[in-house]
Amino acid sequence: MIVIGNIAIVIATIIFFVLVSALFGKEPPRGGDGVIGHVWGVIIFNIVFLVCMVIAAIAIGTNHGFSWIQYSKTGTFFIVMAGLLAACATSTLTGLFKYENGPIPPLYRTFSTFVPILIPLTLIITATILLNPNLRNNVPLPYYKWPLAGVSLLGLIGLASGLFSFIEGNIKNETARIQQSINDENENNIRMMGEVDSCDVINNLGGILIFTDGYKDKVVTERAVAKMKTNSDWQNELIRLIETNQAPEVFTFLASNEVDNPELFYTPIQKGILIQAKQIRENIRRCSHPSHFYADQFSWEVERVIRTVDKFQNKDVSYLNEMKEIRAALDEPNEFEKPRFNCISRLDHWIKEHK
Repeated sequence: MIVIGNIAIVIATIIFFVLVSALFGKEPPRGGDGVIGHVWGVIIFNIVFLVCMVIAAIAIGTNHGFSWIQYSKTGTFFIVMAGLLAACATSTLTGLFKYENGPIPPLYRTFSTFVPILIPLTLIITATILLNPNLRNNVPLPYYKWPLAGVSLLGLIGLASGLFSFIEGNIKNETARIQQSINDENENNIRMMGEVDSCDVINNLGGILIFTDGYKDKVVTERAVAKMKTNSDWQNELIRLIETNQAPEVFTFLASNEVDNPELFYTPIQKGILIQAKQIRENIRRCSHPSHFYADQFSWEVERVIRTVDKFQNKDVSYLNEMKEIRAALDEPNEFEKPRFNCISRLDHWIKEHK
C-alpha cells in the first residue's frame, strides 16, 4: 500500500502544479467556451486530486500513520475523511471563484488568494510524511498534526461560509420575490378599483360583477359591491342578467355575497344553471384542437354554481335536476379526446349528496 500511496501522491503533486498554473498563471478567458472549459478543468483536476489523496489516506491508515489520533479506527476514519473532504471542497470552490466578478461569499474572495495553494500543498507534504515510516519517525508530531488541523479548519470555515451565503442569498431572493408579489398585487388592485370606479352600473351592471368575487382582495370586492348597490334596482338587474349569457358573472356575485331578498332568486338561479350548462356544451363543441382542452377547464364556473346553490337551496327549493344538466354538459362529445375535468369529481359528489 505504501507504493500505491506514493504513486497517488506523485499524481496529486502533478495535478497540484497544473492547478496552480491554471489559477495563478495567465488569467482565464472571460467569455465564450473558454470559460466553461476553464471551470470544468478546475473541477475535474480537483476531483482527481481528491481521489489521489483519498487513496493516500487509506494507505496511511493501513500503515498506522494515523495512530496519533486518539480515536477508534472508525472514528479516526471519519475524522480524516471529513477533514480531507472539507479541505478539498473549500480549495475547489475558492479556486472556481477566484476570477468571479459577481456576488460570491465574502470570505471566498480572501481565501482565493492563498487557499488553492495552501491546502493542496499542505496535504501533499503531510501525506508524504505520514505514509513513509522513515520520515514519520523523524519528523516531530506537531509539524504535521497542526498543519493538518489547520487546513481541515480552513475547509470547515469555507464550507460554513458558503452555506451561510447560500442561505442568506435564498432569503434575500425570497424576500424580494414576496415584495415584488405584494407590489404586483397592489398595482393590480389599484387597476381593478379604477375599473370599478369607472363602471356604469346603471347601464352595465354586469361589467362590475367579476370584481365581486370573494377570492379577490377584500378592498376590491367591498368597493365593487358598494358601487354596484348604487344602482337601486341592482337585484332585479341581477335577475335579468342571470337569464342571459352573463349568468356566470351573476353566479360569481351570488357565490360570495348576500342579497336582500333571496326568495326572488330561487327560480332565476334554476334558469341560470341551465344557461351555464348550455355554455359549457357550446364551449366543448367549439374546441377544434386537443390543446383547447385542459383538466381545470370549467372549474371556475362549476365551483361558483355549487357555492351559489348551497346558499340558496332549502327544503322547498331543489337544484338537483339543473345540476345534473351541468354534469351531462361536461360529457358533451368532441372529435378530440377530452381530459377528465377536475370539476367533475366535486360535481358528482354534490349530486350524490343531494339525491
